[in-house]
Amino acid sequence: MRSLVRAATSAVALLVLSSCTGTKMVQTWRDPAFEAHPVKRIFIACFMPSDAARVTFENTLAQALLDQGFLSATSTGVFEYAMVEKEMVLQFVRENKVDLVIVQRMMKETEVAYMPGTLDSSVPNSPFWGSSSAWYGAYGYGGTAYTPGYMEEDTSVKTETTVYSTRTATENPVWSGASSTINVRSAGSAAKSLQTELVTDLVKAGILVK
Repeated sequence: MRSLVRAATSAVALLVLSSCTGTKMVQTWRDPAFEAHPVKRIFIACFMPSDAARVTFENTLAQALLDQGFLSATSTGVFEYAMVEKEMVLQFVRENKVDLVIVQRMMKETEVAYMPGTLDSSVPNSPFWGSSSAWYGAYGYGGTAYTPGYMEEDTSVKTETTVYSTRTATENPVWSGASSTINVRSAGSAAKSLQTELVTDLVKAGILVK
C-alpha cells in the first residue's frame, strides 16, 4: 500500500514539474576581451509582437535585475510606445550615464493560441510604479501596467538577447544568448521564467557586476 502511495505521489510530482514553464539558454557567447566594471544603471529594450508583450517582458526583466540590486530603465518607461531608434537610446544612455544596454527580441513562437491582456496607463504610485522617475526601483517607475494574456500549454517561445557596454564600441556586443522557453501558459509566466534565467546567466558570466 505504501509503495502504491509513493508511486502515485511521484507521478503527481512529475506531472506538475512537466507542466511548469521552463527556460533554457541554448546558446551563449561572451566577449573574452571584455573587462567587467561595476554596473549601476541599465537600459532595457524588448522588441516583441505587441506593445502588451513588450511591457510585460521589459518590466519583468527590470524586476529581475532589481532583485539582484541593479537599477534599470525600460524603453516603454522612457519612450512609451514610440518606435525605439538607435539615436534616441544613445542620447538617453549618455545623459543618464547608463552602463549596459540589454536588447531582447522574440525570434519565434510555435503552437501559439494567445488571448491578449490589457494595458493600463493610469498606474497608481507605489515603490515601483509612479511618475517621479524612469528608473525601476529608484524613486518610482514611469511606465505602464499590463495584465498578462494567456497562451495554451506547450507554447514554445524563443528569444535572442544581446548586451552592450557603454565602455566599448556601441556596435559591438559583450554578451549574447539564445533561449527557449517551453510550456508557456501566459505571457507573464514566459517573461518571468526567461528573465530570471537570463539575469542568473549574466551574473555567472561576469557581465552584471556590483
